[in-house]
Amino acid sequence: MSPHGWGAMADDATARALVEVALDAVGGRAEYADVRLVEAEELRVYRQSGADVDERVEHTLGIGVRVLVDGVWGFAARPLAEAVDAAEAARQAHALAVAGRGASKPVRLPELEVHSGRYETAVEHDPFATAQDVRQTLLTEALDAVSAPRLVVSAQAGINAKRQHRHFGNSVGSRQHQHFVESGVLVMATAAGHGDVQRRSYPNSFHGDTGAAGWEFVVGRDLVANAARVGEEAVALLTAPVAPSGTADVVLGGQQMSLQIHESAGHALELDRIIGDEANFAGTSFIGVDDIGSLRYGSPAVTITSDPTVPGTRGSFAFDDEGTPARRRTLIDRGIVRNTLSTLDSSARTGAALTGAARSDGWAYTPVCFATHVYLEPGEGTLDELCDRLGDGIYADDNRSWSIDEQRLNFQFGTEVAYEVRGGKRGRLLKNFSYGGITPEFWGSVEAVADDLRIFGYPCGKGEPKQWSFLSHGAPSTLVRGVRIGVA
Repeated sequence: MSPHGWGAMADDATARALVEVALDAVGGRAEYADVRLVEAEELRVYRQSGADVDERVEHTLGIGVRVLVDGVWGFAARPLAEAVDAAEAARQAHALAVAGRGASKPVRLPELEVHSGRYETAVEHDPFATAQDVRQTLLTEALDAVSAPRLVVSAQAGINAKRQHRHFGNSVGSRQHQHFVESGVLVMATAAGHGDVQRRSYPNSFHGDTGAAGWEFVVGRDLVANAARVGEEAVALLTAPVAPSGTADVVLGGQQMSLQIHESAGHALELDRIIGDEANFAGTSFIGVDDIGSLRYGSPAVTITSDPTVPGTRGSFAFDDEGTPARRRTLIDRGIVRNTLSTLDSSARTGAALTGAARSDGWAYTPVCFATHVYLEPGEGTLDELCDRLGDGIYADDNRSWSIDEQRLNFQFGTEVAYEVRGGKRGRLLKNFSYGGITPEFWGSVEAVADDLRIFGYPCGKGEPKQWSFLSHGAPSTLVRGVRIGVA
C-alpha cells in the first residue's frame, strides 16, 4: 500500500464530496467560506531508562468551516462521522458569524484567485509499516549506548511519525488535496556527579528532530552511534570549566542558530503580532508595519527566507491552510526587513504582501499565522574556515535554555555545549555557556555565515486557545562579533 493510502480520507474524490456538502450548506449566504477536512494519525514510541517501551497511536478525523458574513468571521468544527456533520458545521459557522455582526471592525479580504492542486510528501519507507520490533530494538540499542557511561543517571530515546490527509475548498472555487508524512527521532542523556548535573541531546535539543519523510529519516540520523557520543559528552561536561562571562566573539552552530531564528526572527516577523492580534497572549513585535521595506534588522550578511516549497522539511507544503499557494519570500534581504509572515486577513488589513503563512493544528482550530520553512541563507566557507576567521572566541551549539521578551527584542540563550577557540582551533570543552542581546544589535553584529546549512523541525505553540503548528528552520554556523556572554 502507498504510504498515503491509509484512512477514510485517502481518496480525494471522497473528501471533496464532503467539502462540497459543507460549502453547499453555506450557499450564497456569505461573502466567503472555506472548509478544511483533516484526518491525522500520530505514532509515538518512547523509552526511558528503567522503564518499558511506551508506544501509542492517536487518530482524529474532523471538519472545520469558516464563514465571513458582513465582514465578521464565524468558525465551527466537528468530528466527522457522516455527511450531516459537514453540513452542521457549516450551518453553525454561519450562525456564529451572523450573531457577531457589528461586534468588531469588518474584515475585508482581497479579491481571491482560484488555486487547486494536489501535493504529497515523498516517502521511501512508510514509518507506520516499519515493524514494531524494529522500532523498539532501535530505541533499546540507543538507550543502552547513551546510558553506558557510569555517571549517566537518566536517558530517553524516542521515535515519532505522523501522517495526515488535509483537504481544502472555498467558495471562490479552490479545491486542494494534500497528503503528508513526517518522521522524527531523539535521544537525550542526563549525567550527574562532581556536584553538577548536565544534559546532552541529539539531533535537536527541542523535542528531537522531525522531517517530511519516511523511516529513511530515522535511519539517516544514525541514532545508536550518536547516542554513545551524547552520553560521553554529558559526562565530560561535569568536569569541564564553566564558560566565561563578559564580551566575546562567538561562532554559533546550526542548531542554536535555528532556534535564534525561530524566537527572534520568525515570531518577530509574524504580521498578526506586528498589528497587535497576539498582544494579550503571546506578545507583539518590535517591528512595525511602517518598518517593512526599510528597517535595518541585521548586517548585510543576514538574509532570511521563507520557502515552504523546499521539499523534505517540517514546514513544506503546497498550500497553506487558507488555500494560499506556497511561495518563496525573502523576509530579510541583506539585513533589511522586506516581507513578513502573513495571512489573508492580516495582509488585507495592512496592505503587506501575502506570504501564505496561515497554519492550523488540525480541523478543530481556525488558521493563525505561523512560520513555514524559514531559514538563514548560507554563505561561503566551511565551519573550520569560519573558526579560523573568528580567531579567539567561543564555538557553541545545541540549545539548553531560552528566554525572550514579549516584543522579541531582549533575549538570552544557553547552550548544552561550547568550546574555547584559540587561533582558529577548537580546544577545551566548556559548560553552562550563555549569551544575550538585543535582536537588531545581535543580527547587526553577524560578520559571516558558513555554507554548512542544517535544517531542523520544530513544534510551535501560539494562539488563544493555544494550538500547535509544525515548522522548520535552517541555519548555517554563524560568526557574531562582540556578544555579551555569561548572562544566565
